Amino acid sequence: MRRSWKVILGIVAVAVILGGLCIGVGLLTGADDARIIQNLDDHFRLNAYVAAYTDYAKQLWAYFTGLL
Repeated sequence: MRRSWKVILGIVAVAVILGGLCIGVGLLTGADDARIIQNLDDHFRLNAYVAAYTDYAKQLWAYFTGLL
């Protein structure tokens, strides 16, 4: 089981590193920051995730402060 988790974490690490390299190469070759963010948002709907997790964090904060 540990070996399988190491393989999974290795694959995730490689994907994150490759994604970072792709964005880095895009910035080095003169791509506009806004265009990179817009393309990522078009493909992965990042704004929706950010809004959802922000609302979730606010709800957790309200819940825990209500317990005090």
